[in-house]
Amino acid sequence: MANQTTVVHVTHEAVGKIGGIGAVLHGFFTCNSYLDTVERSIIVGPLFTTEGSVADRLGENSEVLYSSVDGFINTGYAPAFQKIEKIYNAGIVYGRRTFFDKRTGIQSSPEVLLIDVTHLDKYMINGFKKRLFEEFGIQSHLYEHLWEYDQYVRLAPPAIEALKAIGADIGSTTVIAHEFMGMPTALAAILDSNCNCNTIFYAHEVA
Repeated sequence: MANQTTVVHVTHEAVGKIGGIGAVLHGFFTCNSYLDTVERSIIVGPLFTTEGSVADRLGENSEVLYSSVDGFINTGYAPAFQKIEKIYNAGIVYGRRTFFDKRTGIQSSPEVLLIDVTHLDKYMINGFKKRLFEEFGIQSHLYEHLWEYDQYVRLAPPAIEALKAIGADIGSTTVIAHEFMGMPTALAAILDSNCNCNTIFYAHEVA
């Protein structure tokens, strides 16, 4: 839809409630005012482990539609995902999670997109880090020995490509960076001239 309103939530709590961000997401996805305004919601994050079965990839109350980790395909997005995986040497898991509020009975099922960045192509990620320095002055070489930093920088380029592959950049799209983990993906959206997205930094612990 040309005028569809889409919100992309980039977070480390894409498949489970660990702390405050998970609680906020649950609130969004079971809130009528949010659901009345936002037609399409997508949660993006890194794939933390390849252990377990395909049924476990997206957590409880979920449906996996694609997982290159498990060789599982149940979506027409597969050819586009496979092209991205080949370019970046990444893995992609895609599906839906259902959020339900027992008190109100409100539920929704946002899409979930996880990227396995463990073996990401160094040439591709170094090119992105170069642009982060040129455009925003971010010196990744000072922090890339910290996996907590580097995995979210690695996440950004293939995540933006995957979002474009599923048409998430069409219409009115906003990428929300939940805490610092989502910032590289928001910056990647700004850098991509083919990604017509607004961006927001959501600080959960202002203090």
